[in-house]
Amino acid sequence: MPVEDQILLTLMWLRMGLVIANLAFHFRISTAAVSHIFSFWIPHLARLTRKYLIFWLSTKRIRMSLPDVFRNMPPMTCIIDCFEVYSDRPQNLLRRGQMFSFYRSHNTVKVLDAVAPNGFVTFISKAYGGRASDRYITASSVLLYHLEDGNDVLADRGFTIADILTIGVELALPSFTKGKQLAARDVVVSRRLAKLRIHVERSIRRMKCVRILNHVPSSYLAKQNNIDDILVTVAGLCNLQSALIKEPQGAGSDE
Repeated sequence: MPVEDQILLTLMWLRMGLVIANLAFHFRISTAAVSHIFSFWIPHLARLTRKYLIFWLSTKRIRMSLPDVFRNMPPMTCIIDCFEVYSDRPQNLLRRGQMFSFYRSHNTVKVLDAVAPNGFVTFISKAYGGRASDRYITASSVLLYHLEDGNDVLADRGFTIADILTIGVELALPSFTKGKQLAARDVVVSRRLAKLRIHVERSIRRMKCVRILNHVPSSYLAKQNNIDDILVTVAGLCNLQSALIKEPQGAGSDE
């Protein structure tokens, strides 16, 4: 089969979530050949994605592409959030316990996602079981090594990670009262931060439109690299789509 068709087959599998038998029928090859194509191209696409499509943006680049909605806020470096993808129930009891999400009441794969203010995915963590907390995933990922003194990170109030961030990195969270009434200014700031978080949620929704992430079969959970390569490839393909937030004119002049 020509290389172009092999890549097309792989992308169709990711985007449409077609079963192997359907793809085999469509391309007139055996199901074994389809599986071989997947096992060959997914790692290659993931490698290319990590090199060319998902990368940490410089402070200069972030400022040049800063959407207007961020202009009067602290200079955000990234917005972070975790998302979960439903999965089959593992046969291994220990693995099953690690993957059970009490929030979803289901077995899930959980991932940390970081996007720049303009919606560009700059980081995607490896996959964790649904039982892992946001704090644990953040602390275990290499995201912390990207953050520098003077960076601001926007997150949901559930991210209790201020004490594990590099010195000089500020964590911006929407306020919660715990029974106390907020000052009028704090209410305004909190509401604005909550609205800005919508952009990372939109990024996650875009990734979940790729149907392979509707439900992860147990066969892809057997090896950690399998699901990690799929996740990073999906995130990279989303970065090739039109911008989530329109950049100001001239934002790309540093290329």
